[in-house]
Amino acid sequence: MSQNFDVVVIGGGPGGYIAAIRAAQLGFKVACAESNAYDDPKGEPRLGGTCLNVGCIPSKALLATSEEYENIAHHVSDHGITVKDVSVDVKKVIARKDDIVTKMTGGIQFLFRK
Repeated sequence: MSQNFDVVVIGGGPGGYIAAIRAAQLGFKVACAESNAYDDPKGEPRLGGTCLNVGCIPSKALLATSEEYENIAHHVSDHGITVKDVSVDVKKVIARKDDIVTKMTGGIQFLFRK
């Protein structure tokens, strides 16, 4: 099956998905080609590129969790609060990070469907 497009954008990263959305807003028939580098749990390619899927966003989510741990474990006593046995549930930490990525990639997919 052959299809014709006015614009073909290669890559669904920050530059690609914005270009594809804007071209569609301007009335062009647009295709956005994305690799399977970052699949969602269903095996579908995720938009957003490296930054959103495995770079900037997930690392900042993990960093925020580590900062919370640091504050609770070492600095909350400055406020007169005592916390004993602070621990990390790695599965929950990863699930939170994954949830953030899923919500953000879902937002891009929503914009693509508009």
